[in-house]
Amino acid sequence: MDYRKIAEDVLDNVGGKENIVSATHCITRLRLILKDKSKANMEMLEEVEGAKGVLFNSGQLQVIFGTGTVEKVYKEFIELTGAKEVSVSEIKDEGVNNSGNRLQRAFKVFSDIFIPIIPAFIGAAMVLGIRSLITTPGMFGMDGSFADHNVFLNDLSKFLGIIATTFDYLPVLVMYSATKRFGGNPILGLLVGFVMIHPGLVNRNDFVMETVKPDYWHLFGLSIPAVAFQGGVFPAILTSWFLAKVEKITNKYSPQVLAYILVPTVTIVLANFALFLVFGPLGNFIGNVLGGIIDFLYMKMGAFGAFVFAGALQPLVVTGTQHAIQGIEANLVATTGFNYIQPIWSVSIIAQGGGCIGMYLLFKKKSKDRDIAISSFIPTLVGITEPAIFAVNLKYSIVPFVCSFIGAGFGGAFMKIFDVKAIGQGLTVLPGLTIANPVLPYIFGNLIAFILPIVFILAYDKYKVFIPEAKHRKFAEKTDSKKLPVQVK
Repeated sequence: MDYRKIAEDVLDNVGGKENIVSATHCITRLRLILKDKSKANMEMLEEVEGAKGVLFNSGQLQVIFGTGTVEKVYKEFIELTGAKEVSVSEIKDEGVNNSGNRLQRAFKVFSDIFIPIIPAFIGAAMVLGIRSLITTPGMFGMDGSFADHNVFLNDLSKFLGIIATTFDYLPVLVMYSATKRFGGNPILGLLVGFVMIHPGLVNRNDFVMETVKPDYWHLFGLSIPAVAFQGGVFPAILTSWFLAKVEKITNKYSPQVLAYILVPTVTIVLANFALFLVFGPLGNFIGNVLGGIIDFLYMKMGAFGAFVFAGALQPLVVTGTQHAIQGIEANLVATTGFNYIQPIWSVSIIAQGGGCIGMYLLFKKKSKDRDIAISSFIPTLVGITEPAIFAVNLKYSIVPFVCSFIGAGFGGAFMKIFDVKAIGQGLTVLPGLTIANPVLPYIFGNLIAFILPIVFILAYDKYKVFIPEAKHRKFAEKTDSKKLPVQVK
């Protein structure tokens, strides 16, 4: 593959280097901010070698190349254009600000905060998954667990339990990332994060269960309960926003000779007061409301609620508003040790892979669309859906996408019926096998979500052809059958 030629083709079809404001890339997509979006030739961009799809989203032109390819194309593109290199967060800011969508800006904050700490979730989940394999009794029909029969494995399981600390220190990680996102000093954010889980405070879960009575601080006529914020995602986000504001204001109005002392002192004191008086209770309320909605869908509405929840997740991905759920997941793992959302995520992802395979069966043999369909399916096995959604399931019609999230709904209902949960987050589909429990229903739920979209797509195609006939396998076969035989004289 000639990456230089690919970069040149992209440049030729976005209006030249003069039309480029800035550029970056994520795991799968080349992301561009253009001065004039009308100069982008979407049809020609889709024909560029290696391109799996093209779309405008959040004010950005995004060309999907896939993992491994996009980095090499981006490198050549920057060398060609000399374009301003920015981070994904910065280009999202530019794009969303240009689009003027306030709701999208609000949800984007969650993306900016959680994307940097997702590796910590994934690493901890994998460690917990390995530990679960060692400590789960009855594996392969044995009496007890591997750890029960082997001193080394028993000690290893204890070691793994200690190092998988992500969820124990969740408020610390969120405070660091969120403070950095809001433009504050992330080290000050870390300090407040450690206060949130300080061992001198009463554990919040024990406080909620009313198994302990906390001490109260009587300050300025107020009684403040000395209770920690385990799993406090929303308190951390709100407090970090306030911390960043206080730091900037204090820095602005402090005498320069005293700023080195005043800024961190005033920031830490006011941020902690705000945590315990305002943003802690408010953040807990927000978390309880959002968690209550999901809890109502999943717990109170049973299989139907799980159907709706699973079906809605990938439409949230399309709009970029899914990251708030990651905060709720992290809170679930930190406070209960289990995550019932992970299996729902898994079926929603593999269902989009099923949509790709359904489209693969419909596309004309040896076509670029068929190659894209199969290459977009593969990332869904490890939890990545963007190529599947944008390059295949939404490319010619909304039908494959709808069939996929309906299939996900049935998979979600199955997961609820069999009470499938996970001991972590961030791992879905195949990697999710390491943290799902029970495993067998998890496998069957994903198979249901994968197979049903294929069935729905093929069935709908019998009723109505929804992709361009020139790209359709049936049309190609029909055309071939009409070829006249060669007469030999």
